[in-house]
Amino acid sequence: MRYNRNKFAVILSLLLAFLSLASCDEGMNIKPRSSGEPYDVVVVSPDARVGSMFSRMLEKPLAGLPQDESNFDVSHAADVTTLQSSRYARAIVVVDIDESRHTATRLRYEKDVYATPQIIVYVETPSADSIAADHERIGRSLCSLLGRFETNVALRHLRKSHSPAREKDVEKAVGCRILIPSDVTKTKRGNRFIWLSDDGSKSMRNLCVYSVPGTDVSAERLIAIRDSVMRTNIKGETDSMYMATERRIAPTVKTLRVGGRTIVEMRGLWQMEGDIMGGPFVSHTIVDTLQGVTLTAEAFVYAPGEQKRNIIKRLEAALYTLSLER
Repeated sequence: MRYNRNKFAVILSLLLAFLSLASCDEGMNIKPRSSGEPYDVVVVSPDARVGSMFSRMLEKPLAGLPQDESNFDVSHAADVTTLQSSRYARAIVVVDIDESRHTATRLRYEKDVYATPQIIVYVETPSADSIAADHERIGRSLCSLLGRFETNVALRHLRKSHSPAREKDVEKAVGCRILIPSDVTKTKRGNRFIWLSDDGSKSMRNLCVYSVPGTDVSAERLIAIRDSVMRTNIKGETDSMYMATERRIAPTVKTLRVGGRTIVEMRGLWQMEGDIMGGPFVSHTIVDTLQGVTLTAEAFVYAPGEQKRNIIKRLEAALYTLSLER
């Protein structure tokens, strides 16, 4: 067989270009997919006591769910050698205890080292006692870091698979922008309100977007607004059945700074008055000072008999895309 030199040269140049792109950080990613489910974490520590401390930090119950579910699901590896079999894990926490190199406990991280998506957090500390003395701060920082990683992974997925048609429905109904998952296709419109759902047979994932006059974002007002809007727009089989906020476990309300914006997050439980339906919800509220209104996007889930953490968390990622841009 004879080679056509010109053709071979073209193929070779294309191959070299491909390899160049594949080796570039911002180019093509040829790393394998990471293993594990969202919110799975492998903790690597040679000290069993330290491993137990990190389990307690990461496995605290997540607020706003009807049953106890931990923030993260933790497994353990005794050392880096053992880690080799788990190096493709989605999230890894490596505890480095060495008093000759570390004078205080600090966290640093790397992304997509062996696989994608992946985060490896290194906890560098002089001793196990240092971790025990500062476990509250370490736990908050670690949970925040791992939580942001999972949210960003969900956002990347959402940006690849969303529904421009439903997003236009939101813009027409409420006058704002938000990314809507491609499988959330059913809609119901009200006055400055829209409800979107995947209408699942075993479980339902839902998003609501609405605006109301006024700029007060106190917890009391946001709960009152939610109850009024949901009572009007989300009813059961009769008018006496309607969605309400569960008050026996008070919703948590906090202010977030995300991308230079102020967001008020509310997390809690909903129930249907006159029915047995219920589940978790989380909402983001922003203030439109030009229009003098508050704008809210809410995710809520109905999934009887199922674990709800991953369902609500993945849906919650859409809330971070809420924008006043028109």
